[in-house]
Amino acid sequence: MKKGFAWFSLVVIFIFGCYVCIKMAVLPSTYHGIANLIVKDTLQKTGAINSVTAVVFDFRGYDTLGESFVLFTAITGSAAILRKSVKAKGGKQSHEK
Repeated sequence: MKKGFAWFSLVVIFIFGCYVCIKMAVLPSTYHGIANLIVKDTLQKTGAINSVTAVVFDFRGYDTLGESFVLFTAITGSAAILRKSVKAKGGKQSHEK
């Protein structure tokens, strides 16, 4: 029963994805506005040759710094939690001997 539901869900998602891709392919291009400015003025405003690098590190620098801080905090917290549980297991085994 669960296997059949999983396959049915995957087929529905696949069909919906194909439908959306076809609908998006016939839409007119929206390459104007801020995206056009970023692509045209990247080298002039930031000095970066790569537009993606310019957006991530120059235009969204504080946002990227915040995301990096959250990621660092999550990794540090996970390491601290896992370290305590490993120490606790090791401590119990040494007392039992």
